[in-house]
Amino acid sequence: MNDMKGYQIMRLDEFTKEMIDEQAFIDMAYIYLDDLEKETDLYSIIDKFQEIGGYTEKEIENRILQFYTDLNTDGRFVSTEDGVWGLRKWFTVDDINDKIAPTVHKFEVVDNDLDEFDELDEELDDEDIEDIDEEDDEDIDEAIDDEDIDTTDLNIDEGDTLEDDYGDGDDY
Repeated sequence: MNDMKGYQIMRLDEFTKEMIDEQAFIDMAYIYLDDLEKETDLYSIIDKFQEIGGYTEKEIENRILQFYTDLNTDGRFVSTEDGVWGLRKWFTVDDINDKIAPTVHKFEVVDNDLDEFDELDEELDDEDIEDIDEEDDEDIDEAIDDEDIDTTDLNIDEGDTLEDDYGDGDDY
């Protein structure tokens, strides 16, 4: 296997435990996928690391979080479906636009959903809405009447308007 500069890159199976301990999982994933030459799921990649490195479950868990973060941020990798990863260099721009990039799912509107909204709309007629508005207005008026508002700190003289302080607004 050669990298883009023509240098020979080791296969992941040729790594020693010490080499694996020194490597970031993201770099090993690139080597592994490049050698495999096909998309594979995240668990298979992690299992491969565990097998080669002889890691315990706890040791692997300590590195997985960083690895997963790196997979999602490293531009060399693309997720082609839920939990399946490949190398970006394998895909054309059209592949990425058609297969990989779409993240918004289209949902079909079902008539039953619209019927539920129509039923709710029929239950609330205009009179009920007017009654609610009038009740709210009355509650607000009562709350204002009940409050003893002290205007002494506001420096408002009787008959003052905003226009007295700020003009008629033509200057703005």
